Amino acid sequence: MKIVIALAAASFAFAATANAQEQQSFKTIIGKGYEIKSVTFAKGEATENREVFVVTLQKEKSVAVCYFAAATWISLSNPILEDARRCDVR
Repeated sequence: MKIVIALAAASFAFAATANAQEQQSFKTIIGKGYEIKSVTFAKGEATENREVFVVTLQKEKSVAVCYFAAATWISLSNPILEDARRCDVR
């Protein structure tokens, strides 16, 4: 019984790390060699009627998705590019 519990705990821990996400800045992601795969403009219910850009980046099997307000994406100021809360990396 103890072995089954240990295996279940180990597989749960592995699954949690396999799906782990972390937040990084856009500047850090680009610096690591990620390539921009798409830039999508969105406005509507999903964005609470705000104009946003969703930027998708990829490096090998890792994917990053960054969210910017339209005005922010257009200006690309340094504080915005260095804000780790803008991008989710998986």
